Amino acid sequence: MELSSAALGPLLNLAVFIIIGGFISYKIWRFRRSIMGQALQILARSIVTGEGITDEEETSATPKSLSSMDSLYIPRIEKDFPEFSWNEWRSRIQNAVVLRMQAIDERAPELLSEYPVIMKEVETLITNDSEVSSGMAYSEDKLEYKNRYAYKTVVSGYLRGAGACTIHAQTSASYERKVKVGTKANASKESDSGWKMRKIQTVFHTELVYVQDAEKTQGKMLGYNCPNCGAPVKGLGSKVCPYCGTGLESLNIRVWTINKIVEDRK
Repeated sequence: MELSSAALGPLLNLAVFIIIGGFISYKIWRFRRSIMGQALQILARSIVTGEGITDEEETSATPKSLSSMDSLYIPRIEKDFPEFSWNEWRSRIQNAVVLRMQAIDERAPELLSEYPVIMKEVETLITNDSEVSSGMAYSEDKLEYKNRYAYKTVVSGYLRGAGACTIHAQTSASYERKVKVGTKANASKESDSGWKMRKIQTVFHTELVYVQDAEKTQGKMLGYNCPNCGAPVKGLGSKVCPYCGTGLESLNIRVWTINKIVEDRK
């Protein structure tokens, strides 16, 4: 039975429509599987649901990344010092970092009596707010460390000298402190008038020093600066800074010592 020309026309149109529709669907399917297509889908979903969008509050909740060189330096350190335990010292460094924040927050440098060099530096921070505001901390901050926490510690460097060895470590940490309203901050709750709390993600740089031979340190206490004026200390037996007269603590010989903890929020 032959189809009339009147019936054949609509069937041809339908066939063409199906072919065109199938071709368009195929192109859409191919595009959605492409990198550009997937990126657009993620963007569209983020706009509708907020999924995948990182705001300032979420950023402040993310610990800062560290420059880990564990795989390179830890085997070298353990070869040079067979009794050295990085797991033990990693915990001690993190405890010292948190203790330093606590000592500053509570204005109690004596909490750091186990680390006399760090204690001297903290005493300076506490008793000299003008110096802190001008360079050692943000001028819009209050000098406090609330809700302090250390996340992770890695080895970032290792220097073996003739008379001393130094391990450089980095610790990611966070804390909260008050900042002035209107400054670049993630303010989640108000406190004093004109101030709000800000969560700060930061990195602390720590130095572990092992002095093997004082005579071979070339007259310098490796990595040790005056906690008051920042001048380099030139003698392991120095008791007073020759530049500002601040009393100094010498490093112990043939033991690992936490010699420096410096915050870097940049």
